[in-house]
Amino acid sequence: MTVFTRVLMLLTPLVLTGCFSDTPQTPEPSGQMPQVTVTEIQPWQQPASKVLPGVVRPGKRAVLSTRVAGTLISVNVEPGDTVEAGDLLAETDAREVNAGIAAARANISAAESAVQQARQDHQRLQRLYEEDLIARVRAEQAQVQLDQLKAKRQQAQSDLEARQSTLSYARITAPFAGQIAETLVDAGSFVGPGTALLVLEARKHLRVDVPVSSQLAASLTPGQLMSVMTESKNPLPAHLTGVIPALENKGTGQRLRLSLQDTQHELAPGQVVSVLVPDGHRQEQSPQNNWVGLPEEALIRRGQLTGALVVKKTEGAFAVHLTWVTTVNPPGNNTHLIPVTEGLTAGDRVVLNPSAELQDGQSVTIALTGSENGGQ
Repeated sequence: MTVFTRVLMLLTPLVLTGCFSDTPQTPEPSGQMPQVTVTEIQPWQQPASKVLPGVVRPGKRAVLSTRVAGTLISVNVEPGDTVEAGDLLAETDAREVNAGIAAARANISAAESAVQQARQDHQRLQRLYEEDLIARVRAEQAQVQLDQLKAKRQQAQSDLEARQSTLSYARITAPFAGQIAETLVDAGSFVGPGTALLVLEARKHLRVDVPVSSQLAASLTPGQLMSVMTESKNPLPAHLTGVIPALENKGTGQRLRLSLQDTQHELAPGQVVSVLVPDGHRQEQSPQNNWVGLPEEALIRRGQLTGALVVKKTEGAFAVHLTWVTTVNPPGNNTHLIPVTEGLTAGDRVVLNPSAELQDGQSVTIALTGSENGGQ
């Protein structure tokens, strides 16, 4: 027996032992199915909404001017300044008015002296008439003269009051507390009666004007709640105070006037905002009128598409199915539901707060919300 044959005989048992000693690998246990929380879709009970542009306006706005012609000698405020009612804002040169007041006072003094003299003459002539020393006509003439001078005195007093009233217009004061929006004329300018000098706005209470069609305006009622969307995406509650004709700048249609309370920290006059306006007429025109309400936490957004994961039971197992839906704007009443017009029906179960790891067709176990724990 050769050396090679002996080595081969020794290695053969080792090789055979190694081949038959390998045990088959145990397959890894499959992972547990994820559990999801679902809720049942209910029919839509609220009106839909339209998103319309609105313009924020101050609750009060006054364009202040003067009735006095003269040089504007001072402007005491700048745009953005906060003022209180009665604060002095600007003043015009009132020397001409003061001169007129002095002349009116002189006229009153002269008229008073004339009245006193006429009264004495009338009393003297009346005594002479009673003693039959003069004719009656002379006493009557003295009475007429006295009445005329009294009328001139009253006229002079009225003229003084008018000039004093005009003097008050030389001092432009704030009619209400607010903020200076604009100063239109600088000190040193010559101004006349009616020249706009300052714009004062009260911004503690703001309003929003929304242009709408007459048909939509007719479906709304005063006091109705709406929502104003700001840049921070926080909806602000607003109440409809009235509908007014949109006749400014040759406009047509209607305007909604909404009131806002204490929102000056988020909004400013002139800002354009989006307003959710209830549109019940739109829902009534839906062919099937089978809208449903989808909770916001169930909505899935992928680009321009919106959808939800619907849970369906097949052969005793639950699985999620991605369903694309068509939505419209929710009403302005802070509801957490979004109206869905296509893709879902009442009774469907959708996943709340779906995980990004869930796949279309994936098997799951479900947990109902508290309102649906009556069974699966």
